[in-house]
Amino acid sequence: MKLLDIANRYYLITLVFVFTIGSLGAYYVLKSIINHEFNEKLYAEQAQLVYELRNFENLQRTYYLNIGDVIELEEATQNPELAPVLKDTIMYDQYEKKELPFRMLTFSDEINGKYYIISISKSLLPNLDLIQGVTEIMIGLALILMLALGLLNRLIFQKLWSPFHHIILQLQAFKISHPVPLNKEETDVEEFNQLGQVLEEMISKSIRDYKNLKEYTENTSHEIQTPLAIIKNKAEMLLQEPLKEEQLTEVSKIYEAATRLSRLKDGLSLLTKIENNQYVEAQEFCLKDFLETKLQTFEELMEIKNITLEKEFLAEPKVIINQDLAHILINNLLSNAIKHNVNNGWIKVKLQKNKLTISNSGNTLIVSPEELFERFKRNTDNRESTGLGLSLIKRICEHNNMSIAYNHQKTHHELILSW
Repeated sequence: MKLLDIANRYYLITLVFVFTIGSLGAYYVLKSIINHEFNEKLYAEQAQLVYELRNFENLQRTYYLNIGDVIELEEATQNPELAPVLKDTIMYDQYEKKELPFRMLTFSDEINGKYYIISISKSLLPNLDLIQGVTEIMIGLALILMLALGLLNRLIFQKLWSPFHHIILQLQAFKISHPVPLNKEETDVEEFNQLGQVLEEMISKSIRDYKNLKEYTENTSHEIQTPLAIIKNKAEMLLQEPLKEEQLTEVSKIYEAATRLSRLKDGLSLLTKIENNQYVEAQEFCLKDFLETKLQTFEELMEIKNITLEKEFLAEPKVIINQDLAHILINNLLSNAIKHNVNNGWIKVKLQKNKLTISNSGNTLIVSPEELFERFKRNTDNRESTGLGLSLIKRICEHNNMSIAYNHQKTHHELILSW
């Protein structure tokens, strides 16, 4: 959720809460004031009515003196000594032709030697209309206020947070392999100036660290390459000499260790280049044709283990990926299926519109499936394996909007490449 939406939500909640409390308070205050006015009018009418009734010769049971005012008289046999009582009631209105709320004052008095219980009822309809009108005005003002605050907040946020969004856009477009200096937007907000300064320092440090790491990796790879080549050559020369069996065994171990170290160095260098986005040039090509070519290069290796190959091409999808990474990706998938296969085993390659599935026979998995894509994790005791194959595959997929998944069932293994 955007910061503006969060702020507006809190403003709205606060405004609704304050408006609700204020409206309820205003309603009860207004109602109290109007009731007090009605009570004063009823008491005034009581005095006036008693004075006028004492001058009437013939008293009736009901009077309609004013519009909305009803006066009822009930003769009592003795003095009821009824103190004035005010209450709200529902009565039928002669003018509105329906039942409406009334405010009623009931009292007793002696008129011309007789005792009467007198009720004066005054319609509350004007009161209700007034309260309804005030309520509608308050709701309208609240809605206008909410709308005005929302628009004002949006305008203020757009202006106030413009430097922040400018920095965000630059950070989103920033690439460590092709660094561009941070272009800060001048602002009077001290926090944004501090943010721009801190980010500028962090980016400069990241660029320096990246260059240093890149140089270190390249230098290390280059410097290790020559001694490794010398060790391998010397070991090969010693293997051709008439040595004792124990000596040949030790020299073979040296040669195998040097070979594995060379492959490990190449794999780690490749991982570093992938993670540093040094493979940026991508192109579109037909995966079916690419697979056909690659499978031909692996035919001899499959023949050595007498592996049966089954191909099922259901589509001819085109993918966009760096060509070098595509070679590494498919090579690792196929070599993994061969390397971890068994003699007289099988490999099935199934190509669909959005995924490539490579299944193979093999030994039972001895490590957790979740660990297979980690560096230096391997499902074999073979020392020639560097444990980087599936890790390379995962990194290539992550950098090309692809995904890789592994499924297994005892001796049935399956890698699924999706895009």
